[in-house]
Amino acid sequence: MENEVQQRVLRVIGEVLGRKADEIRLDASIRDDLQLDSLNQMTLFILLEDEFQRSILPEQVTGLVTVKDIIDFIAGKIQEPSTT
Repeated sequence: MENEVQQRVLRVIGEVLGRKADEIRLDASIRDDLQLDSLNQMTLFILLEDEFQRSILPEQVTGLVTVKDIIDFIAGKIQEPSTT
């Protein structure tokens, strides 16, 4: 299941960046490597909410630095009961 989560997260990130999912490294920094500003980050997390049908609060994502951090976070979120 984690691989499915990873593929879906990478696809959404690729959508925001206008890149293919296979061009995105797991160790890439959201800000430094992917150059996502705060607006693009907000867009990313809104799309991830839609993709995984889970609420994501701004304070939950402040410590997420890399693509792998986002994947791990989402994998944890889908273990929780859906509230949306």
